[in-house]
Amino acid sequence: MALESRTTDHVDRQILHALQIAPRAPFARIATVLGVSEQTVARRYQRMRGAGIVRVLARMEPTHRPNGSYWSLRIGCRPGTADALADALARRGDTSWISIAAGGAEVTCGAEVEGDGSGLLHHLPRASNVLTFTAHQMLHHFPGRGEIDWILPDNDVTAEQRQFLAEGSAPRAGDARVEAADRPLIDELSRDGRASWATLAAATGWSQRQVANRVGELVGSRAVYFHLDVADVLVGMHSAANLWFTVAPAHLASVGARLADHAELGFVAAVTGSANLTAAARTPDARALYRYITTKVAAIEGIHNVEIVPTLTRVKQSHSLMVDGLMREPPR
Repeated sequence: MALESRTTDHVDRQILHALQIAPRAPFARIATVLGVSEQTVARRYQRMRGAGIVRVLARMEPTHRPNGSYWSLRIGCRPGTADALADALARRGDTSWISIAAGGAEVTCGAEVEGDGSGLLHHLPRASNVLTFTAHQMLHHFPGRGEIDWILPDNDVTAEQRQFLAEGSAPRAGDARVEAADRPLIDELSRDGRASWATLAAATGWSQRQVANRVGELVGSRAVYFHLDVADVLVGMHSAANLWFTVAPAHLASVGARLADHAELGFVAAVTGSANLTAAARTPDARALYRYITTKVAAIEGIHNVEIVPTLTRVKQSHSLMVDGLMREPPR
């Protein structure tokens, strides 16, 4: 692959940041905010998507499914076996965010679990190469600015521009759940979260208005959300780590909310286990991670302990397999 297609500049990162704010915003609207042409936005996005730098996709919120839950798994394994274990996990449809961490001695994995968890959670501890296994159920996800602003921590997008980007895509409050009839819609959006209404209508057999209304209902109830998978290293984030916090129960909600607004953290959630809060950190390098821990984290009252587990290799993003640091779309 040509080197040019694997690099990003400031305009590319501005486009990615705009898509984080509003994943389905029209290219024309993004162009207006950035002060470039619509053709420039469309061309650069298609180049980055084709190169495996970014994917916009839809995900179902596990906690909004009947009997559904989401778990973070930490799997200690024998030396030399992490690659094979991570690869096997990555090919499952119920896993996400798979990394080889702790110098190659640990595989971390997100898992969507239905019912009593008799699938993945029951089978893994029996694997011969698994030495230790802990599973932490997600109790509460803390949404915040960190999920949106990590690509451009010092961004200059104003509140008015953010509102303009999201115009026409405000979620409708409701209690809709994903149903069997939604499967073709979800399947198409999980491949391309920016698929046109016409494409979605063709995939479902519904009218474009029906498709738009149904997407609005599912997003409004948080049964479905749009997400950007981004190749971190190619946007300047060379250090990734999973952080496991032990927080006083009286401070758990406030600490989670404060951490979620840190640009260094792309995900923050309260979980079960000895560490009751977990977060995913992205920084330009290890020195930046150290500065973050010893300044912004250290200033938060209620944190008793933090375990830092550096990521060695990312094997799977939320829905995309990683090959040589780039994303590969799953086969149709």
